[in-house]
Amino acid sequence: MSSFSNEPAVGGYQELELPFFYAIAAREMIKTNSARSAIKLVLSSAEARKIWLPAYTCDAVVEAVNDVGVTIEFYKVNSSFDVDPELQLKAGEFILTVDYFGLCGEAVNRSRSRFGHNKMIVDCSQAYFAKPVESLATIYSPRKFFGLPDGGLLYSKDPRIKQPSKRDESSESRMAHLISRLTNSPEKAYQQYIEAEQAISNLPVQGMSFLTERLLQSVDYKRARTTRARNALYLHERLGQYNKLNLEIDETVAPLCYPFLPSVETASKAALISQRIFIPTYWPEVLERVEEGSFEWDLVTNGLFLPCDQRYNEDDMDRLISLLAIN
Repeated sequence: MSSFSNEPAVGGYQELELPFFYAIAAREMIKTNSARSAIKLVLSSAEARKIWLPAYTCDAVVEAVNDVGVTIEFYKVNSSFDVDPELQLKAGEFILTVDYFGLCGEAVNRSRSRFGHNKMIVDCSQAYFAKPVESLATIYSPRKFFGLPDGGLLYSKDPRIKQPSKRDESSESRMAHLISRLTNSPEKAYQQYIEAEQAISNLPVQGMSFLTERLLQSVDYKRARTTRARNALYLHERLGQYNKLNLEIDETVAPLCYPFLPSVETASKAALISQRIFIPTYWPEVLERVEEGSFEWDLVTNGLFLPCDQRYNEDDMDRLISLLAIN
């Protein structure tokens, strides 16, 4: 049986040609195989026993906390996305705050002033372009912004929180929907996307795979940020007057989407989807944790989370606005 050296290969068949931009802006970040793994890593390292989560969060966060045996309490947020003013942390308790849509950095800062940085975890899964917050940890989910099979990023100065020693080696099994979308409609590989998402929920806490890290390095970070910022501002200038959310949007923010909570009648989500405007619901499971008529209930039930990412231009935004059919 022949053996191979560890020297770099020369020759052989060709690989994919990927540019190299190094989109991981903060190279000192801990790289994990998912944002869920990052949450587990932080809570385990800090030996947390109890954490307060916003009722308005996805089950992936709740499941990650449950997986490490930490007790959960839920808090409400108001229409400015501020934490319930009656909440006070007791000794040994932690709180997770969220930079929703990448547009709630000021609310996160207000929470940091209230609760201090050493007991606060900041969830920037929807805010890839936000700077790390002085806190126990800031967590990012780059696959919500770019075509990646998995991956999470974690920034922390706490010496207890360390890079996992073993890298994930299963990323290739979650590439099918990404490759299909290059040449096919998103509908064709939607089931493969769902299966990939389900597989991520079962991953052990490991480091980011070599594949995911290389794909992330190929992202044109500056173009993505600039395009998102431009599209979000374009939508806000035309829809802001109809939006119940009081958003501060300018060319410096590059959000996940444009969150639109209409104050007027618009086309329904189903009508938009029938025109192949695919908008998510954040998050149906929240309805089990909040009261009907609450701010969170309104967001889940009536919110339209409009795409504004780097794949699109002003013509796409105009089509989207037209299909909203605002009278």
